[in-house]
Amino acid sequence: MKYDIDENGEPILTALSIEINSNCNRKCDWCPVGHYDREISLLDDKIFYKVIDELKEMKFDGKITFSLYNEPLLDKRILKFIKYIRKNISSTHIYLNTNGDTLTLTRWKNLRNAGLDVAKIFQYDGKINENIQKIINELNEDEKSHFQAHIFNEKNINSRAGLVKSDRPKVPWQKPCYRPFYQLCIDYKGKVVLCCNDYFGKITIGDAGKESIKELWANKILKFYRKKLLRGDRASLELCKLCDHHGL
Repeated sequence: MKYDIDENGEPILTALSIEINSNCNRKCDWCPVGHYDREISLLDDKIFYKVIDELKEMKFDGKITFSLYNEPLLDKRILKFIKYIRKNISSTHIYLNTNGDTLTLTRWKNLRNAGLDVAKIFQYDGKINENIQKIINELNEDEKSHFQAHIFNEKNINSRAGLVKSDRPKVPWQKPCYRPFYQLCIDYKGKVVLCCNDYFGKITIGDAGKESIKELWANKILKFYRKKLLRGDRASLELCKLCDHHGL
């Protein structure tokens, strides 16, 4: 089983990606940000706190991260957001996906003190850069397990539902995708989109500012996609028919 189910056989939400800001300091060729402009904006604070409060009510104990197509460390609110999650949902796993360009040892300590569990630091220049290596050298062995620096592997590139080039086999694939069975994605406008590969929000599930997380997770559009994707029927689905993501 690729996802958890409740006593009624319904999928359980175990991962939330909430895009707290829209900007990124890089323009990578393998990412839609490198090819398509979008406004520079911040997620409304009220939406963020509303979502976390609702997750608390749901006794959510999964994973939360702050990105879709942004660099979350460009948002100065990151520390207070992490603190709020840790205070209200103590059991959740809080992590960052980041390029690490703005990280310093002091900032890392502040993030950890606020309640961050892990930073996944992707290095896109073929090596661990000097700044990141300097931080690693200052960490003890336990702390290094929370500071996960990786050299980006271009073999992992997918086409982001047809928006960038990929060397994977041509689409559509006849292959299941389990993302909508465990993950909810909220973009910087507060829109809930189908998945992390929906850069333009073509498949909008709803509005996190107006609807509850429970309502959004049970949305009829998500249910429709789940039914089709469980059978591997990507060809008949908008967005999914262009997607070459493995679906895990």
